[in-house]
Amino acid sequence: MDALTHLFTQFSFRTELFFVGLLCRMGQFDEANKGYLHFIYQGSCRLIQKGQAPMVIDRPCVLFSPSGCLHRIEPVSDDLMVFCVSFDFGQDIQNPLNYEMNKIATLWLDELPHLMMVAKEIMAENAQKPCGYQAVISYLCGYFMMLVIRQCLERGLIQGGLLLGLTNPTLAPLLLDIHQNPAHTWDLQTMADKVFMSKAKFGNYFKEIMGVSPSDYLTTWRISLAQMLLKKGLPVAVVAEKVGYSHNASLTRAFVKEIGKTPSEWLSENFDKK
Repeated sequence: MDALTHLFTQFSFRTELFFVGLLCRMGQFDEANKGYLHFIYQGSCRLIQKGQAPMVIDRPCVLFSPSGCLHRIEPVSDDLMVFCVSFDFGQDIQNPLNYEMNKIATLWLDELPHLMMVAKEIMAENAQKPCGYQAVISYLCGYFMMLVIRQCLERGLIQGGLLLGLTNPTLAPLLLDIHQNPAHTWDLQTMADKVFMSKAKFGNYFKEIMGVSPSDYLTTWRISLAQMLLKKGLPVAVVAEKVGYSHNASLTRAFVKEIGKTPSEWLSENFDKK
């Protein structure tokens, strides 16, 4: 299994087409743990994102924001036609792409006719609403998402984070080993030995590619897995063992630090939402 396939099958990856049509007012996109794709079909708009100069868009494009990039879209013309897709890895489960990018990637669709074709098919299904259209849209959005990620990687638009790490020849084997064996004793020396580096060199290299330290990444991954297992009904003690914590208290401390709640509190809140 290749690295990207592994990532998107490890969790219950979900996409949702949540808006399509004429955008006549400002839309702001900042829901926790979600990423976004925006397809700008016609008209012009202004993309506002934290820490970046406003960007005017006046030709068809896709905007890719995998996580944590607070942004909004302001119409400039009256004929702004868009569709917006959100994606996550399970309701209220920490997004493993949290450290992906601090700038939204832009793909111009006059340079990518296949992406344009898929985007138009999504809009056609939504407009015509034939039998099974909702399932078709869901699958098409997932396909569209994967094509966008490929293009971003090929064009060097993803310059750090998990997606880049999973395609890095040095780090990819280590990341896959961590993902498949989270309960292993992954201290800094063990990880450095896996890639034949000194601890100091490995720590610096990992953070340069991934955007976070090895220990912070390991914690984030383990807690994301713990959330998924808890929602499947596994007891906290079993989950702790499966994701690499020696006992309940160790998992609880890490969980509170990452999520701000104990596993029981988080799980109770999620059941209350159903």
